Amino acid sequence: MKRVKKKIIGLTLLGSALLFTSCEHFGHGPGDDDVKPTTTYKVTLTNTVNYLNALAFNTPNGAMGAGPLTAVGQSYSIDFKAVNGARLSFATMSGVSNDWFFAPSEQGISLFDSNGPIKGDITDQIYLWDDGTEEEDPATFGGMDTGIPDDNTAVRVVEEDVTNYMKVWLDYDDSSDQFTLTIENIRGVDVDSNPIAISPGVVVLHAQNSPFFKVGQEDYGFGLEKIAREGNPTALHSWFTEVGKDGAPVRLSSSFTVFAPGVVYAFESANDPVFSEGEMVIPESGIEQIAEDGNNMVLFDYITETLHLPGAKSNETAPVGPGESLTFTIDVPKGYKLGINSMFVFSNDWFVSFGDMGYALSHGVGKSKGNEKASRQVYLFDAGTEVDQPIGFGPDQAPFQSGPNTGADDTDNTVRRVTEINDVQFGKGVVNSSAGVTANGDARGGYNLVSLSIETY
Repeated sequence: MKRVKKKIIGLTLLGSALLFTSCEHFGHGPGDDDVKPTTTYKVTLTNTVNYLNALAFNTPNGAMGAGPLTAVGQSYSIDFKAVNGARLSFATMSGVSNDWFFAPSEQGISLFDSNGPIKGDITDQIYLWDDGTEEEDPATFGGMDTGIPDDNTAVRVVEEDVTNYMKVWLDYDDSSDQFTLTIENIRGVDVDSNPIAISPGVVVLHAQNSPFFKVGQEDYGFGLEKIAREGNPTALHSWFTEVGKDGAPVRLSSSFTVFAPGVVYAFESANDPVFSEGEMVIPESGIEQIAEDGNNMVLFDYITETLHLPGAKSNETAPVGPGESLTFTIDVPKGYKLGINSMFVFSNDWFVSFGDMGYALSHGVGKSKGNEKASRQVYLFDAGTEVDQPIGFGPDQAPFQSGPNTGADDTDNTVRRVTEINDVQFGKGVVNSSAGVTANGDARGGYNLVSLSIETY
């Protein structure tokens, strides 16, 4: 029988229930005769969820093979799944040019509003862009490296109104929760002025700005130039979908989620005193409350009042979305290690943390741990307290449940790493990571959810 916890309804109240942001710091446990010198650390856990799917398109509707849209009425259609919070971007070459391409603004197109999924004509949100890699010269249309470099290397708008060239619209099927993006050539190449061919391209679903470019800056060098100059989407699609040495994505995030207000703490024992992999959660530790409901108060009290260890709650008292961060300030005695915990909110009982040996710190003013090294040691854990439901769709998950602690008990009640995620939100299928890697851009590949910064004041 699970304990009754204070009722928290929905994602908004999940955040607003966490009202106390005081960061109390303790230099040593009771009974220590020698007070150890402490170092003040600023810890920043950033939600890096961004690229959620990437799809190449190259075959016109009704065609037998790949090719551009050259005639009036030819079109591409791309099917995909997405959830609220995702945005749409695509890039396709304006075929009769040196390096011009069609795309939305760098913010992308929101796929949902207060009324639900976006449907209908979105052509007014598409622009014609100059990639800034080749001078416009009709004599050199038709391939990579055939013209001279552009003396203005910035990506910039050529035309804000493309309604004379193309029509772009979205359909949504409620029965399958699937969008369809259609791009149609309405001008063709058989005209005397401004002929338009539309090349194969790439669709990206993302949560943050600027997946393809930043206005006023040079091409990223990830493959957009290949689309803008050749109409070839292979390089850009391969960059987004690259996998690491363990076979998991290097850049694609497994899921869309927010992270709940968390706790950092310090300890000097060999193993983390709050949880152990392969064992049940300690009933009074607060791991269940933070992992199921995003309630960090019980865990903080357990660390500071029961274990008498240094601890700090995040300055933020509401969940943080993609691009946002949880920040902590903590005084750590020399020789202590660091622990951290924050809920993966669109789950039943998952949390991010270091392994149960914690994270070793370098103490001393002016010293800091490399962000990449720290990020690589943050993993995704299943608390083993509630049965798992599909990410973002579980009626017993914190944003959607009628009250805390409403899910069925997990048949495996041990804390363990999440080694696979079935992406039902964006239709990528099962993403495997045997280590439960969460760091964005980790060479092993993983879930690409967070980055961690640890700095001294």
